[in-house]
Amino acid sequence: MKSVFFRGKMVNFMGKRMKILRLLVFCVLAIFCIVTHSYAKEHIIQPGPEKSRDSHISKGVGDLMRNFGSKESMGVGLNDSKRLVLRFDLSSIPPDAIISSAELQLCLAEEYDFAPQRVIYVHRITGFWKDKEVTWQRRVDNRDWKNLGGDFDWEIESAKSLTGINYGWVSWDVTRTIKNWLKGEYVNFGFLLKENCVDTDTIWFLSSEAEWEAYRPKLVISYETEAICPEPEPVSPAIKVYPNPFKPSEGHTEITFTNLPSGASVKIFHIEGRIIETLEEAAGEAKWNVKDSGGDKISSGLYLYRVESSKGNKTGKVVIIR
Repeated sequence: MKSVFFRGKMVNFMGKRMKILRLLVFCVLAIFCIVTHSYAKEHIIQPGPEKSRDSHISKGVGDLMRNFGSKESMGVGLNDSKRLVLRFDLSSIPPDAIISSAELQLCLAEEYDFAPQRVIYVHRITGFWKDKEVTWQRRVDNRDWKNLGGDFDWEIESAKSLTGINYGWVSWDVTRTIKNWLKGEYVNFGFLLKENCVDTDTIWFLSSEAEWEAYRPKLVISYETEAICPEPEPVSPAIKVYPNPFKPSEGHTEITFTNLPSGASVKIFHIEGRIIETLEEAAGEAKWNVKDSGGDKISSGLYLYRVESSKGNKTGKVVIIR
């Protein structure tokens, strides 16, 4: 009788342990989904001369129709006779990005001792312009600004106070502006930087034409992306991808996907989500010549792949270093 009672208690105890274990496994999987599918990322946009859009405009003597878009430095101040205009391409930000912060960063062209204090304001430009044509009077060749000195929203987007010894980077918080542009509330025509009309000298910053790449203007954006954690699917753990990373300098000519299920396809994606190439399994393998569907070579970067088959899907990453 005691034996039967003891066995009953043991069964009940084991049942409770199994429930606790199942609960713990569920919690771990839930945390895993949250951690792996919601992550913060810092994205730096710092274009060079070919893709940059920056310049300064001036109403100084002889400068009203003069363009400075090819200069290595940009000026702001001098009784508000010089203003700085610049624009960044935001197409590299994912459409589902949740922006947490955004900073406009410019590097001073020299060391300054600001006494008294100087304040540089950031405004949102409201009309199209070209950096190699823009002047104090004109936004593009043969088209004038509606207002001399640029068309912009007079509401201050951000302000930076400079005092004492300053050198290196100066930053402005432009989070609100970037959010509004990405949400489509305004068209991204860029920023205009200016001082109030006070008796001051010019403050010079390095432009995107500067020879030193690391000190060109940049926009630093921190954001998060979220995705729904998919249901676990049966996939083959034996699928291998090599060489990874792919380095032509080491003699690599193609990337091979091995141990593929019969009838599988391999889709290669750009990090932004668009499909670059689709491969079909043959004898358990698929080979990629590291070109897109149009036959053009793929540039350096991080790319995603997804193996699709009747046995399930498997995703992964490949790195290309040219």
